[in-house]
Amino acid sequence: MKFYIEFNPCKECKEMIKEIKEGFPTDDNSQKFLRHLTYNHSEIGQAIIDEFPKEEEKEHFPWFQ
Repeated sequence: MKFYIEFNPCKECKEMIKEIKEGFPTDDNSQKFLRHLTYNHSEIGQAIIDEFPKEEEKEHFPWFQ
């Protein structure tokens, strides 16, 4: 799955992107980068969440349980 999100990468992001582009991308590099984005760039996580389709709330009938 690919997401195209515009953001201002920090110094660490730029270094990780450079490593991924220069060498053969590995699962470890991808996991490291995604972990960094998750913990250090909350705006990216929020943008991804906003892109997912919202589940419609079903009618809730309190007498039917």
